[in-house]
Amino acid sequence: MKHSLPSQQSPGFLFLTVSVIICLTLLINVAFKIIILHGMMFSVNSLICPLTAGLYLVALRRCTVKEQRHLLNISLMTLYTFCIGVYISINLPAAEYMHDNPVYQIIFDDIPKKFFAVTIAFALSFYLPHLLVCAKNSTLLASPRQCMLLALLGGLSFFTLNFFLLFLGTHIHNFCQIMIDSMMIASILLLIVGALSLTMSLKDQTPSCPLRAYEPFPLCYYLICFAIVIMLICLACEYRIVAFIGHNRILAVSALFFPIILIISTVVGELWGYRVNLKFGLIISATQFIFDSLLMGIVALPSPEFFNLNPFYSYIMLRRLPADSLTLLATFMSNAMLLHYLKQQKIQPQYRILIANICANSLLCLVDYSLLYGGIYPYDQIINLVVNVWQYKFIMTLLSLPLILKLCSSLGRKQALALRHE
Repeated sequence: MKHSLPSQQSPGFLFLTVSVIICLTLLINVAFKIIILHGMMFSVNSLICPLTAGLYLVALRRCTVKEQRHLLNISLMTLYTFCIGVYISINLPAAEYMHDNPVYQIIFDDIPKKFFAVTIAFALSFYLPHLLVCAKNSTLLASPRQCMLLALLGGLSFFTLNFFLLFLGTHIHNFCQIMIDSMMIASILLLIVGALSLTMSLKDQTPSCPLRAYEPFPLCYYLICFAIVIMLICLACEYRIVAFIGHNRILAVSALFFPIILIISTVVGELWGYRVNLKFGLIISATQFIFDSLLMGIVALPSPEFFNLNPFYSYIMLRRLPADSLTLLATFMSNAMLLHYLKQQKIQPQYRILIANICANSLLCLVDYSLLYGGIYPYDQIINLVVNVWQYKFIMTLLSLPLILKLCSSLGRKQALALRHE
């Protein structure tokens, strides 16, 4: 098996893809955020949409056509998975004592509207234009100016469609001022992106859209990106507690989805080796840190009273930022190292996966919940929560073991065939 990430991809492809994932999920989180700055009143969309267009422009300049399609496919997968996951989470039965807790209000409102706005805007602005351009003549993307026009027009369309789909029909004060100021901010940022792109293209004369003879399907990157999206769903609903059977059977919503990430970590470790699994843990932890830092920065920006986000964010983010970074890093590092060590000791796959996953889940339950929930919920409820979560994860580990073994076997055979074709 390979013990490194696929080298056939362009440098920075994974970084660009993860950056776009962060931008899109951030956009859904703070879609209705209005900022007041130096007399201007504008939507946070006018900052995030041009940033997304800038990342798309870099992808057009540095990645192959197939990689660009992969990036756009992963972006749509992100929007669908994130919104469906959050929608399911907020419709699960909440524990009784949560209804009077301010943390209950932090979960998103109007998630279908946000999903519809961002997905339609992204598809019409980036996904479909790229599909049409490449279907007619992919050599058009070889010109830096063509790439710039495609990205900047897409960015302007992305902002405009997203803004109107979100705010049209919503009764807010000073709508015209917000619309004009937002359009002006977005246009200025897009012009800056265009100017920087032209400057860089004059210095770097290498053609855009590089060609490559053989481009295998980047399965490892798809798995990593899917795990990142699941992790962002867990972050979005981290403080939400749901009740299933009686009052004592409570679970954190984040715990429901977290086993999927651990399954992916295990599959990555078994197929691509110890080093890739360590990188997987670092990427997950770094993505969480960057996402939470950006979210905290955006929430801290001044807003009008009529469209201010829940001030509870300001309290939980300072607690969540270091706690999650530490626990995620420790969890995935321990899982990777245990899998590697037990493999060296010639332990059979089913036993080493079981031992590594149970230890990683135990570490997560002991450290994460005590740091996150202490001071927010009573300690007897925290202990009850930890016990229930650990039991749930233990059951999920047992149930997922045959699936992991089957995935490793099937994907391992496909990977071996792909290596022969190389």
